[in-house]
Amino acid sequence: MRQDLYSAAVGESRMIAEGVPYNELLRRIMEFTIRGALARSTDDSEWEHEELRRKGLASLRLFHNNRAVWLSSQTFAEERAEARRERDGRFDKRNELDPGLYERLDRDLRRGWQKAGYRVESQMHDMKKIFVELEREASERAAGAREGLLAEVLNGY
Repeated sequence: MRQDLYSAAVGESRMIAEGVPYNELLRRIMEFTIRGALARSTDDSEWEHEELRRKGLASLRLFHNNRAVWLSSQTFAEERAEARRERDGRFDKRNELDPGLYERLDRDLRRGWQKAGYRVESQMHDMKKIFVELEREASERAAGAREGLLAEVLNGY
């Protein structure tokens, strides 16, 4: 039995995951989110992090077995109709409508964040709350590390 593989990108240029199993896709999205929050906490974030923070999972371009996954059935139908008028049926070979994938990702990511000690709501259209939580924790830990370094240096003096 062939294993389903997934890819996720923000925009055209930033691949978060490429050809990975579902659980690895979850891990990579969580990692990208954490890295984005850490970058924001030091004022060093990239536009892709900001896209994810502001638009949530809807900002991701997802692929399932190398087929683009569409969230909006209306947009999918419109693009499909246009492609059928202009091309030779390649659209159906390269695209699929699956809003359920986004819903499943949302549910499973929330479960992952809960296991890590964070309470989050749906991340489908906005991830600001998880970013705020991660930024706050990073700031607190950094402050603790600075105080620890200060104490260590002064104790050695």
